[in-house]
Amino acid sequence: MSEGRAYIDLSDCCGLMIVPIFPPLDGEPAERFHAFATKLACAQRARKGDDMSSALEEEIAWCRSTRCSEEIVLAYEACIRVLSDLARLRWRIVEQGYGFALENRKESVRGRPTPEIMAIKQVLRRELEPVVHEQKRHPAVQNFIARMEREDRFGRRSVRLLMTGGAELAARLAPARELEGEERVAALADAIKPYLQEADKSVDPTTGRRLREIWRYFRYSWSIPQVPTPGRQLLYLVRDGAHPAHPVIGIAALNNCPLEMGEPRERYIGWHFSAIVERFSAAAARGQAALEEEVQWLERQLETSLGEIDWTNLVDAEEIEAPDDAVTRRLARRSQEFAKLRETLLREVAGSTQDQFEAHVWDDAAAPPVDDDILKLEPKASVDARMHIARKQLVARKRASALSRLLSARLVIAEHRDELTDPDRAPAALGKDKVRSAVNTVLEALKGRRAGANLLEITTCGAIAPYNRILGGKLVALLMLSPQVSADYRRRYAIPSIISSQMKNSRVTRDSTLVYLGTTSLYVHGSSQYNRLQLPAGTIAPDQESIRYNAIGQTSGFGTIQFSPDTSRAIDAYLAHERDFKEVNSVFGEGTSPKLRKVKMGLRRLGFDPDKLIQHRHHRLIYGAPLFPKARDWLQERVAELPDYVAAPDGHEDATERIAAFWRRRWLASRLHHQSSMAALPRDVFVPLGEAGEQVVGESDR
Repeated sequence: MSEGRAYIDLSDCCGLMIVPIFPPLDGEPAERFHAFATKLACAQRARKGDDMSSALEEEIAWCRSTRCSEEIVLAYEACIRVLSDLARLRWRIVEQGYGFALENRKESVRGRPTPEIMAIKQVLRRELEPVVHEQKRHPAVQNFIARMEREDRFGRRSVRLLMTGGAELAARLAPARELEGEERVAALADAIKPYLQEADKSVDPTTGRRLREIWRYFRYSWSIPQVPTPGRQLLYLVRDGAHPAHPVIGIAALNNCPLEMGEPRERYIGWHFSAIVERFSAAAARGQAALEEEVQWLERQLETSLGEIDWTNLVDAEEIEAPDDAVTRRLARRSQEFAKLRETLLREVAGSTQDQFEAHVWDDAAAPPVDDDILKLEPKASVDARMHIARKQLVARKRASALSRLLSARLVIAEHRDELTDPDRAPAALGKDKVRSAVNTVLEALKGRRAGANLLEITTCGAIAPYNRILGGKLVALLMLSPQVSADYRRRYAIPSIISSQMKNSRVTRDSTLVYLGTTSLYVHGSSQYNRLQLPAGTIAPDQESIRYNAIGQTSGFGTIQFSPDTSRAIDAYLAHERDFKEVNSVFGEGTSPKLRKVKMGLRRLGFDPDKLIQHRHHRLIYGAPLFPKARDWLQERVAELPDYVAAPDGHEDATERIAAFWRRRWLASRLHHQSSMAALPRDVFVPLGEAGEQVVGESDR
C-alpha cells in the first residue's frame, strides 16, 4: 500500500474533496486492509451499517490472534479503526490507482426548503450514532444509567422522579391557555417556575443523588457523544419549582472558549489582523494623531505581554528594551534546545524505570528557573522526577519561544513606526509580511491572556422532553446570561492560573470577570434556539443595555468528535510505540486540545491527511453574546470601565428570576398559541435512558 502514489488530485473540484490514503502497511496487513476497505465500500453502497461493524469486528479479532509484530498490529488496528469511523460519515471509499481514496462532497450552506433541512439533520444524527451508541454500550455507562434509575439501599431514589410527563405539564398550562394578555402571563408564573442550579457535588433533596450525576445522566440523552473537556467548566441544571419534585427542564455547560475558533469570532471581537487593518484605515482618515494611538496600543500590548514572563537566564533588561535580530535568533535556538532536551527525557521515561534515573545529570544552573511549587499547581502534577524535569524543560521552551516572538515583534514595530503613523504609508506598512507577523504576535498574546479568563463557551445548552415543546431551550440559553453564572464563575476560579504562573514563575491569578459568552448552533441549517434571542435592557439592572446572541459566522467544520474512543486509544497506542515516547501527555502548557493534536499526528503517520480528514463538515453557526456594549473593547484592553452587574455580579443574582419572567412573557405565552406543539405536548415524555435509544433533545453541544 506504500507504492503507487501517482494520482490525479481532484480535491475541491466540482464541490468534491478527494483524499488519497497511504497506510504504512505491507504484506498480509496490506492485503487485509485492501479487503477491509472493499467490504466497507460495498456496505456503503448497500447502506448496511451492520456490515461495517461486522467487518471491523472480524479485523479486530485478527489483530488479537495474529503472530505479527506488535508494531504492525498497532498500525493495522489504528488504520482500520480510522477508516471505519470515516466511512460512517460522508466519506465515501473509492479505489484509486493501487490503493484507496476518500471522497466527500462539500456541503452547501445556502438556504434550503424545510423538508431538505430536516433530512440533513437526520443524516448528521445518523453519522454520529455509532459513536454515541458505542459510548452508551460501555459497561461503566450502562451501570451508571441503571444505578441512577433505581432506588438503592442507601435511600437514594430514582432519577425518574426528576422527569415529568407532557400530560402533567399540559395540565399545568391549561388554565393559562384560557386567558390572554397580562392574565395569561400571571397564570404562567404559577404554572412554571424555572430556576438555575449549579450541578456541583451537592446532593439533590428529591432523589439524594449528586447534582453533577444528575446532569451527567441527562447529558447522555443528547444526540452527540459526551466527552471530557479540559480547563474551566460550569455545569447547570434548570429546574421547575412549580412541581413538587422540581423536575429538570434542561441542562447547560460552559467551558473555556476554544483559542482557535476561526476568523469570524476573532474578527468580531477584534483579535484578527483584518480588524487591526480596519482600525488603522479608519485612523488614517482621521490623521496622524489617531494612527499614533493605534501604534501606542500595539506597544502597550507588547509591554504587558513581556511583563508576564520571567526572563531570568534568557535575556537581560537591556535586551528586553532594545532587542535586535541576534537576540531573537538566540532565544529561538534556546527554545529548540529545551524542546530536544525534553524529547530526550521523555524517551528515557518510556524506556527505563524511575529507579534508574539520575536527576543530577539534568541539573543546569544556566537554565531558566522553574519553581517546584509552581509546577505543583497543576492537578496532574507528577511524582515521577523524570516527568517533573521534563515539565521544567517544557516551561523553559515556552518562555524562550514567547520571548523570541514578542521581542521580534517589538523590533519590527519600532523599525516601521514612522510608516505606521503616516496616513499615506500605513496601508503599505501593514501589507508587509514582517509587520503582519508582528501584529499577529501581539494579538495572539492578547487572546491568550483574555480568552482563558474572561470568555466562556456554552458547549451544552438545551431542554429535555417535554419542556423542549414549549421553547425550553430558549429559556436555558437566556439563563446563561444571568449574573448568577458570572458570580459562580468568579467564586470557583479565583485561583492561580497554571500556565500564567509557569510563565511568570510566580502565582498569577487572572481577573475572572466574565464579559462574553460564545456558542454554536448544533446545525447550520434551519432555525436555532439562539435566533432572535435577546434580553431586553433593564432586565438585569437599570444600566444593562440589550444583550443578544449575535450570529457572527460559521465554523469551518473540523474536530475529532467523529472518531470513537477506541479509535483515539488505538492512535495513542500506535504513536507511543512508533515514537518510543509520549509526545502529548495532556499536561498544561503542551498546547491546546491534546486529543486533536494526538489525532492529527496519528493520522499523518498512518497515511491519512489530517488537514482534510478532521473536516467532518458539520458546519455550525457561531454566536457571540457580549454582556455589555463595550465588552469587545474591554477584551482588546482599550477600555477598563465595567457596568456594576458585570464587575460585581454577586450583587445581581436575583436577576435570574427576572430573566425567567421575561421568557414566560416573550416566548412561553405566545407558544401556547402554537397548535401543533400544544397538541403534541400531552403525548410527549422523556423516556428513561435504560429504556430508550438516542433522544434528540439538545441544541448546542460540541
